[in-house]
Amino acid sequence: MPDDYDEEQQIQEQQYEHPYHYLPRVEDGRYTQTQYWSWGMHYLGGMRVVLDQLADWSFDSVVDIGCGDGRFLRELHDAYPAVESLGVDYSERSIAMAEGMNPHLDYEARNILEEELDREYDVATCIEVLEHIPPDDCPAFVAAIVDTLAPDGRLVLTVPHVNKAVADKHYQHFDAERLRSLLDPHFSDIEFVPFDRQSKLFTVLELALGGRGNHVIVNSPPITSRLWRLYRDRYLYASTEDDCRRIAAVCER
Repeated sequence: MPDDYDEEQQIQEQQYEHPYHYLPRVEDGRYTQTQYWSWGMHYLGGMRVVLDQLADWSFDSVVDIGCGDGRFLRELHDAYPAVESLGVDYSERSIAMAEGMNPHLDYEARNILEEELDREYDVATCIEVLEHIPPDDCPAFVAAIVDTLAPDGRLVLTVPHVNKAVADKHYQHFDAERLRSLLDPHFSDIEFVPFDRQSKLFTVLELALGGRGNHVIVNSPPITSRLWRLYRDRYLYASTEDDCRRIAAVCER
C-alpha cells in the first residue's frame, strides 16, 4: 500500500482486496447480494495438502502451473515470503484477475505446451489442473511441467479421484495407476496421498449449513469454524484411495 495514503484511503485500498462491488446483481429479474461456494472448505483443504507436502523441503523458488486466479500463490507467499514464485496459466482473463487480486506477486499468461518458461524452479505445483487438459495432451503437458523444474526439482500435483463423478468442465478424473503412467517416465520417486475423505456424516453437516446455498446459509463464525476444524482434522486426509475424493502425487526427479 502506498505510504502517502491517509487513513481513509488506506481503508478503501484494503477493501479492494475483494471485488465487493460485484456482489450485488440482478439476474433474470432476481436480486441477490451474496456469493456462496459450497466447495470452499474443500478448496482450502486442497491448498493445505499441498503446503503440507512442502513443509519438510528446502526450496527457493516455486512455479504454480495452471494458477487460475492466483489464490494458491497468495497462500504460498504468506507461508514462505522469501521464496520466489511465479503463477502461469493459459487464460489471460484468469491472469488479469490474479494480478488484480495480488499485485505484489508475479503471474504470466502463457501456454506451457507452446512456450517454455525462461528459467527452472525448485518446485512446481499443479493444483486441480490435469483434469482440464484434453487426455491426448496430458503426456505432453506433464513433460512441459517437468521442463520447468531444476534437475533435482519436485512436483506436487492434485487431481479429482475417479471415486468422484466427472464434472461437466472436466475431461477425466484419475487414480494412482493412471497418474503413475503419466509421471513414471519423468520421476524417480512418486508418492500418492489420497485426501478429501468421503463421509456421509460430513456431507449431512454441510447440507445442514446450507448445501449449495440456494435458500439458507448458516454463516455463524463459531459454527462454520468448528466445521472447518472438523474437516481439517478428521476428513482432509483419507487412509486409502477407496474413500478419497481427490489424490495428490508428490514427485522427485
